Amino acid sequence: MKKTALAGVFVLLFVFAMTSPSSSQTRGQAPPNMPGAFTFIPKADLEAVMGPTRGDRPARVVNIAGGANLGVYILHYPATKNPTPPSSFYHSEISELYYVIRGEGTALLGGQLQNPMWRDSNTTSFREVSGPGVAGTITGYKSQKWSAGDIIIVPAGVPHTIGFEVTVPNDILRVVVDPKRSLKLVTNREASLARLRAEAQEQAPGQTVATTSKPGPPSMPGVFTFIPKAATEALMGPTRGDRPARVVNIANGANLGAFILHYEPMKNTLPVNSFYHSEVSEVYYVIRGEGTALLGGELDKAVWDDPNSTAIKEVRGPSVNGVIKNYKTQKWSAGDTIVVSAGVPHSMGFEVTAKTDILRVAVDPKRALNLK
Repeated sequence: MKKTALAGVFVLLFVFAMTSPSSSQTRGQAPPNMPGAFTFIPKADLEAVMGPTRGDRPARVVNIAGGANLGVYILHYPATKNPTPPSSFYHSEISELYYVIRGEGTALLGGQLQNPMWRDSNTTSFREVSGPGVAGTITGYKSQKWSAGDIIIVPAGVPHTIGFEVTVPNDILRVVVDPKRSLKLVTNREASLARLRAEAQEQAPGQTVATTSKPGPPSMPGVFTFIPKAATEALMGPTRGDRPARVVNIANGANLGAFILHYEPMKNTLPVNSFYHSEVSEVYYVIRGEGTALLGGELDKAVWDDPNSTAIKEVRGPSVNGVIKNYKTQKWSAGDTIVVSAGVPHSMGFEVTAKTDILRVAVDPKRALNLK
């Protein structure tokens, strides 16, 4: 009964967020859009970087609002077990969300590093995969088993070894928040495949840990979050809604949220009322289902949404609504990914032809969203 009631609350929040222009009229006119772009990553582009050897490979790394980058990687492990004492590392700037697409294993999370040394900045791994960070031997950690459908959020500063033991070969979607744009951009399929070809010529692909002789801190402030598959499945329907599994603090004064966006089959009619987030940027990963999104363009008669509404505080963050025009129509289905920078109008579920669940990763740089 409690679960049903909570689900109902977030359904109301979602519907309000989709249909609340009248309450925001008093907020005054708003820009029709803000600088930014969307990026569509078809399932085939993710599959192209899935193995067969161990690696952490970018499908895309793109600019988002606020002077940051947002990266979508595939982390692939064959069955393996690392020796002990385990070596590990942490990113000093980058925060991450890992969504397990397939496979199972055990991660070592948290604690601190013994003999911590800053990583060498003159490596491909540093420039294209990890960014600045510290490596050492991990101690005081928690062992966390993971399998398909689980999520792990790792803020900058938290030691982690995601694939300490892998019992079933895996592919993990790794969403990277790069607040200082340390990572090299990968803006299209060809750039992603070029990185894959270069990796084949390297002796040790992926997050190779090359260090300097400069000591670093054993850890930095931050806490990891594990979200079991059952927690997200509980948010998958039965009615339309955009529901938070977790919203947690990460480094640089930001939040990172994991939401489930659920649609039943539907089709809107034109013209379509749409919106954009003025602060929050997003990654949408389609777990199941299919449909059509309207992306980009601008909003006609754009007005600010009511900042005091529960929907704005818990789902959307500051946003602008209006009638979307000059958009691109983009079909999507299971395995596809869409990155939407703050300022870009979008209607993800303009048409939905099958029951759908989408993992929505929300990058909230000013901590506008309530924690969960």
